[in-house]
Amino acid sequence: MQHLKNPFLLLLIIIILMVLSRKFFLQLDLTADKRYSFSENTLMQIESIKKPLRIDVFLSGDLPGPYLHFRNELDAVLSQLKYHNDNIIIHYNNPFDYGKPNNVVNEMQQYGMQPEIVLENINGNRTETYIFPWLIINYGEKSERVALLQKQLGNTENENIIRSLQQLEYHIMDGIHKVRLNEKKNLAVLSSHNTSESLKIADLLQNLKPYYNLAAFDLENPEISSKESLKNLNRFDALIISNPKKAFSQSEKYILDQYGLSGGKLLWLVNGMEIDRDSLFNKSGVTYSFPQELNLNDYFFHKGLRLKKSLIQDLYCAPIVLANNNQNNTQYIPYPWVYYPLTDPELTVIGKDVGTVLIQFASSIDTLSNSLSKTLLLGSSNFTKTPITPTIIKLEQATEKIKPNDFNEASKAIGYLIQGEQNSLFHNRIKPFEIEEHLEAGKTNIILFSDGNLAENQIDKGNPLALGYDKWTNNFYANRGLLMNSIHFLTENKNRLAIREKSWKFALLNTTKIEQNAVFWKWLILIGNIGVIISIVWISQTLRSKHLHD
Repeated sequence: MQHLKNPFLLLLIIIILMVLSRKFFLQLDLTADKRYSFSENTLMQIESIKKPLRIDVFLSGDLPGPYLHFRNELDAVLSQLKYHNDNIIIHYNNPFDYGKPNNVVNEMQQYGMQPEIVLENINGNRTETYIFPWLIINYGEKSERVALLQKQLGNTENENIIRSLQQLEYHIMDGIHKVRLNEKKNLAVLSSHNTSESLKIADLLQNLKPYYNLAAFDLENPEISSKESLKNLNRFDALIISNPKKAFSQSEKYILDQYGLSGGKLLWLVNGMEIDRDSLFNKSGVTYSFPQELNLNDYFFHKGLRLKKSLIQDLYCAPIVLANNNQNNTQYIPYPWVYYPLTDPELTVIGKDVGTVLIQFASSIDTLSNSLSKTLLLGSSNFTKTPITPTIIKLEQATEKIKPNDFNEASKAIGYLIQGEQNSLFHNRIKPFEIEEHLEAGKTNIILFSDGNLAENQIDKGNPLALGYDKWTNNFYANRGLLMNSIHFLTENKNRLAIREKSWKFALLNTTKIEQNAVFWKWLILIGNIGVIISIVWISQTLRSKHLHD
């Protein structure tokens, strides 16, 4: 012990320990939720990086209180990345170091990075701070923006921060995956059968491009035989069918049947009821809903599904904005619209932490008993009703008072994942055309959502808006996230989706109680600190006196 009193020896020991700590890094994750431990898939992806990968962090500088903890957690994740691979370079940038605030905000927005405006009350004064919760990941000649803040409709600022922290690993690794992706899977989008116009699904396609090779597929091309059409379709890993309005022939169903049995995955977005939206949103404001006949009843029945010919009305719904003409002062007023259910996806690997999804004029889905596995992905609330058909839909219904007692039906299914081994739809039936390698059985992997408009974005001045964004209410819904996860799942990108299963447990301080007892806590901290200092001085004096007496 006498040697430790030598300051030079003690300094030498400290230096040696520091050097050893850098060379032999040891970290124990003692958190109950293992928030600082990467998944096996993440570790494999990190360790496979052989060239420099630079991450520019823009959440920097003098941050408001709520985002200091966010930045600390982000630092911990990025430090872990750098520890596991020296090729990862982290660089922090405070955007406001490079110009005047207004110029910086405009320039960052041009690069697609929107600022977050944080409002705080400090000593009775209201402050407004701009921050940029963004990363840019650079690898070779590729760059990818990553939004760190993931907002959800109806969440408080703290809830949005917690939700974003839970998904930090996923979104950072998603960005790294995009810039390093060399071989992409092939994804087809059905362009025949009056499916969604390309402009209406432009945002979804744009967000799929970094992951997949996309191509339009015409199932009705008269210049190609049915055999050639099936052969061409088999080149794709999955097929998206968004809002078809024209019936499928027996030959076309046979193509889809054989494609599915040979390993092809299908995402169906189908309306059970046909609605003329142009009539609804014109001057009359009235339309009718009729069963949509797509000649798919036997196809879905074979999968153990039945798309009901009725519309779901839900007490938990999104607003619709209507103009209220008052002479020269036209007001736009939001009214609850029961035909637009708001629903949170089920807690599956596809739907976990996605957020609230906007559904429009959906029908319910019934399941039938067969050998296939059926996983519920999406459903209405437990305050639902399904009127008889045909249904008269009037915009003026939105202004009428809603009677909660009328919504007395249980939750209705809106989306299912179907998996398993199954016989062909044309087993023991006459084939529409002959092929050399007819499959009598095979695996089935499909997802059905009973909302044909689920993937359709709004359009403003001829340009597509972000999928899920409602320009009339300025609300943002999670339609894009749900569909992206569905497609990733179908194309067997399951390892990356597994990262989303990580859950963090936070013990939040009660800000209301803190404000009410602020004076008490300030005095307690002040007196406590003084008490600690006095105790240290007393112990030091006591030990010194004892040493002198010895």
